[in-house]
Amino acid sequence: MKNNLPVVVQSHQRDAYTKAPRAALIATYITGAAAGTTLFSAIAAGMWGWVAVYAIASLAISMVVNWALDALKPKPKSDSGGTLVNARGAINPQEFVYGKIRKGGTEIFLKTTGNNNKILHKVIALAGHECNAITDIYLNDEIVTLSGDTVTSEPWDSKIKVYKHLGAQTAATETFNGSSETLASTLHDEASVESTFIGKGICYLYVRFEYDQNVFANGIPTITAIVEGKKVYNSATNSTAYSSNAALVIRDFITSAYGLSDDQTDDTSFEASASICADTVSTLNGNEAKYEINGVVKANEKIGDVLQDFMTACGGTLYFGGGYWRLNVANYVTPTKTLTLDDLRSGISIDTKVPMRDNFNTVRGTHIDAANDWVSADYPEYASSTFVTEDTETVATNLDFPYTTSSAAAQRIAKLTLLRSREQIAMSADFGLNAIDVAVGDIIAFDNDRYGWQNGDKQFEVTGWRLVAGENRDLRVNLQLRETSQ
Repeated sequence: MKNNLPVVVQSHQRDAYTKAPRAALIATYITGAAAGTTLFSAIAAGMWGWVAVYAIASLAISMVVNWALDALKPKPKSDSGGTLVNARGAINPQEFVYGKIRKGGTEIFLKTTGNNNKILHKVIALAGHECNAITDIYLNDEIVTLSGDTVTSEPWDSKIKVYKHLGAQTAATETFNGSSETLASTLHDEASVESTFIGKGICYLYVRFEYDQNVFANGIPTITAIVEGKKVYNSATNSTAYSSNAALVIRDFITSAYGLSDDQTDDTSFEASASICADTVSTLNGNEAKYEINGVVKANEKIGDVLQDFMTACGGTLYFGGGYWRLNVANYVTPTKTLTLDDLRSGISIDTKVPMRDNFNTVRGTHIDAANDWVSADYPEYASSTFVTEDTETVATNLDFPYTTSSAAAQRIAKLTLLRSREQIAMSADFGLNAIDVAVGDIIAFDNDRYGWQNGDKQFEVTGWRLVAGENRDLRVNLQLRETSQ
């Protein structure tokens, strides 16, 4: 654990002996494969390793991803600079948009036509899938006014037309964006593009520029757009619709071909987490959902890195157990079980205080701020005067939120991270089979009169679980626990 940040993504395996190899394979795959890599190609590329399991005592929780280890490293994705540009390249990675974000894209078509090449045609791919909506259009960081498809804002003088395509288009002769003009009457006719050029399943902008030396005195403007991204499945309603709900986004990434391509998700767990994420939180700027994911995933990113970043948006714990993926987002629940000294099968290994080098009392960092034209900005830092006094000095840590676009939400999660980090006690012990139904992410109570822990008052979050064999060949459950509180 680095800087005392909480473990949030773990793999949990306590099911049948034969499932242990699959958990190990998944762990290797997540940490080494890139988003968009198929399972077959991952195997062919040697990204998976096979871990032999020789005895039931080796059934253990293998940590898959731990954002605590990487939380302090620079996060280029939290800088909007790479998002608010239009790139060119034949091998640019495909992009997948979740939630709502302002972005540019990849210019996949450029051609000039007309007398003296007066007309410029440009196609900008925004996402490699159907999106829910394209709303505001920005030219050089300014929102423009559209009359139909024509930009009427100064100084563009109706010399630019923008056609929005969400990815559901199936023919070149369809009307787009509510306009009577069709793609065929512009790009296909003027640029002599074949009718098969439709862009099925691709969310993109087709932009038509008519040259005027007064209008384009400073060159072609940079075009970006507000995109409402992918529609995601909600098992609670058995429907697929646009949502930035963090739990629904994480489930979609796990099941998508460019993610883990694994449909073994515990719907009960994700539905409960989705309900928490949808809870309303009151802020100075009005009400907002508790946990959202808004941003872009690129196909060349490592899956582990994406999941790490997703976890920062909800303070979540993602783990694999019983053959299914499960998710807990940051939310206090009453203990699911109380263990006592009667359940102990070993001594207790306990750390009562973390080293000062791993402590901090102030959290600061950046996020992409929707209230600031979707550019990178510092969120309001959170500092605890109580903890500063305890430490006798200000000790700050940097924590960026690449998928959080609300400054209030960023500060709220930063505060939660700080408060959780100050729970000092960590312990490990073997328990009897009464603990076999305890899961990673659960909150339990442990009564120990010798330590003054009574009546379920001392509560712990389960951060590690493994099945072990005792000296007398009895089965035990080794739990790693981290102090928590309401």
